[in-house]
Amino acid sequence: MRLWISTVFVLFVLVQLYQWVKGFILPLPIYVLAGAFLAIASNYDKGMSKIISASGQQSLTASDNQTEET
Repeated sequence: MRLWISTVFVLFVLVQLYQWVKGFILPLPIYVLAGAFLAIASNYDKGMSKIISASGQQSLTASDNQTEET
């Protein structure tokens, strides 16, 4: 009898939770921020190293040009 009552209770809670999640609507800015976060997180190891190394090389070459001119 306890197993039956526990099963019915768990199923009831799961159905209520499903209906609440199904009716839950997030505003558009949260979707935009979540998409941006996912894009950054998925490309972090590829893109960030290239950006950091490229900006570092550009700043080094710019400072080298300035020292050669003076």
